[in-house]
Amino acid sequence: MDDRQALYVQLNLIPDIGSTQWRRLLDAFGEVEHIHHASAQDLQQLGGVTPRLARRIVDGIRDKRSLDNDLNCAQRAGVAIVTLADSAYPQLLRLIPDPPLALYVKGSLESQAPAIAMVGSRQASVYGVQCAQQLAAELAARGLTVISGLARGVDAWAHRGALRTGRTWAVLGCGLGRVYPPEHEPLAADIVERGALISEYPMQTAPLPRHFPRRNRLISGLAFGVVVVEAGPRSGALITVDCALEQGREVFAVPGPITTATSQGTNRLLQQGAKLITSVDDILEDMGSVAGLLRQAGLPDQVESMQGKAKPAAEATNPVELPENQRRVFQCLRADEPALIDVIVADSGLAVAQVSSALIELELRRLVRQLPGQQFLRVEAM
Repeated sequence: MDDRQALYVQLNLIPDIGSTQWRRLLDAFGEVEHIHHASAQDLQQLGGVTPRLARRIVDGIRDKRSLDNDLNCAQRAGVAIVTLADSAYPQLLRLIPDPPLALYVKGSLESQAPAIAMVGSRQASVYGVQCAQQLAAELAARGLTVISGLARGVDAWAHRGALRTGRTWAVLGCGLGRVYPPEHEPLAADIVERGALISEYPMQTAPLPRHFPRRNRLISGLAFGVVVVEAGPRSGALITVDCALEQGREVFAVPGPITTATSQGTNRLLQQGAKLITSVDDILEDMGSVAGLLRQAGLPDQVESMQGKAKPAAEATNPVELPENQRRVFQCLRADEPALIDVIVADSGLAVAQVSSALIELELRRLVRQLPGQQFLRVEAM
């Protein structure tokens, strides 16, 4: 890391100064080095900051110990730091009104690949789990990076679905020196192997409530669009939608039953003009605005290659060799008569969550096909 990059990291370490304020200061001073050498009076006059904030910035620049501690912590954890001064900084993120000065990355940040965000309720229903996993798996199979926030519910299932067929990024609302929620540490480890953990917060930053709405602008900013799977009327996923609209990103929504609270937000988005999706083809069929966004970011136009580009279907698996739960579910299905999920639960003797997970796996293996109304058909006979 050169001196200029280190300056970005050092400024990023100063607490409670948002990236919007840093953008104003960079616009006013022209170069980050000019901020570094500025006096408190210069900061007040040129940057328009308060005396208290100016003093905090000057003190933060002098604090070399915090910089050394953060860099050492990142190195020990295998975390790379990408700053606005780096060519590896994601180009789409540069276009948002308030890009972070630095990104902490653990894993592989393939920022040239097209990416789409997927968010939703933390209280995901069985339907939401199925949609998140299936859509994420199919999007990743077509070469897209699926981005979410590692939260409970839809976020986690989107990551899991994407990991089955491709790549995913998780944007955290805390430093990468910890994982939140803690029960997702195994999932985070899997993401590092097939994607990346990303944060704008210094390594040891705690998962404070105010950090999560702020990190949502990165989830949308890294992507060309946002898919909302389930969202209640006050869901945090709707904050991500607001960020996406401000950033000029596409918004897609999965329709849901009018009788469930977690569908109120998504159905309202559809009323307001979000694009209704029932499959990945609905997302990829009209990519004209996305092509413009990619060109604006200086990225190669990959829209044509994304459309209709799926990985070859996996060879059919012999159901006899399936894991126990999948085998039991498969045996409850027929090729000539669809079965409702409630019937499958009763016939298999498994819990609803186990049946849902098994059905998703069987669909990905091309052994089961889902019909409208939560009905399922066997595709291949034993």
